Amino acid sequence: MSEKLIKEKYDFIKTRPYKPSNYEGLDMFYDKNTFIKLYKNHNITLSVGTIYLIIKKLHGLKEGSFHINKDTQLYNLTNSNLYCVLSDCVVYKEDNKNKLFVENGTSQEELL
Repeated sequence: MSEKLIKEKYDFIKTRPYKPSNYEGLDMFYDKNTFIKLYKNHNITLSVGTIYLIIKKLHGLKEGSFHINKDTQLYNLTNSNLYCVLSDCVVYKEDNKNKLFVENGTSQEELL
């Protein structure tokens, strides 16, 4: 996918009218899908479903879509807010042994 199209998607997701949630470090917007803004150095637990995200990397934007097979804690360990689109996922705050870390990096290829 072209860098321009990824940038348009990123800007669309980033500019949703997010509202504070009941969870610290998490804003949400509801539409056909659930849009979340997870602040840096925060985490949230996701139920089974699909997550789509675009993150800023040193070499530009990278996108990815993941199917969550078991409830999983999503950690934002980057230096900026993390914007995601959830499909068929429920968000809650509970420790979980399954973890997905989004971190800063310099690799052009790696998303996470």
